[in-house]
Amino acid sequence: MSSLRLERFRAILVGTKIPENIGSFARLLENFAVKEAALVSPQCEWREGVSQWMATGTSRERLNELPVHDHLTDAIQDCNFVVGFTARAGKNRRTSIKLEELAQKLPGKVALVFGREDFCLLAPEIDQCTHLCALDTSTDFPALNLSHSVAVVLSQIFNQENQSRRGHSKLVTTSEMEPMIEHLRTMMIEVGLNQEGNPERMLVRLRKIFQRAELKKQDLSLLRGLYSRVISEVKGLKRS
Repeated sequence: MSSLRLERFRAILVGTKIPENIGSFARLLENFAVKEAALVSPQCEWREGVSQWMATGTSRERLNELPVHDHLTDAIQDCNFVVGFTARAGKNRRTSIKLEELAQKLPGKVALVFGREDFCLLAPEIDQCTHLCALDTSTDFPALNLSHSVAVVLSQIFNQENQSRRGHSKLVTTSEMEPMIEHLRTMMIEVGLNQEGNPERMLVRLRKIFQRAELKKQDLSLLRGLYSRVISEVKGLKRS
């Protein structure tokens, strides 16, 4: 029997509407020894009733201790990567990582984000994900129950981690990256990238590029040094 615990993964449910799914979620956390988990804005009563029945033994204790956040931002702020699971494709929902590669390709702290039973993840939540992943199912009946999706993902990651116990380098968290993004925004405005519109749309895409780049703290220092030099040079040209 493996004593492996999924120490670096945080499983997160967003806007869950069916209490049975939260009860099953708590049970799966114990099945696959997931150290960290959270709920974001649950839309049902899960502290009593059927959700308690779905969770048994130590998983019931886990259920009652689940942290609850109002916004996804609060649940992922110390994570290096945020993987959103989605069944819907589209311009802003292109998958960027395969489940069978997830544990090997993403070092550091990884948030595993599961959306609502009906609408999955909303656009603002998708924007906060560094990667999107879809589960392979039959095209004749593709929809998976939320708790079943969680089970598939955690089982796969548990196996991947059990097969590879290699160390992972220390990467910056999403909250540590934000000051660099703000510095980049300042530079963009200083060089005039705001003249043809708000730079926010470009920053959303740049943020995702930086998140996928697996930046370390020295990388942030290098980038911020570059931004400072550009800002200084542009201000000098404006004064001359």
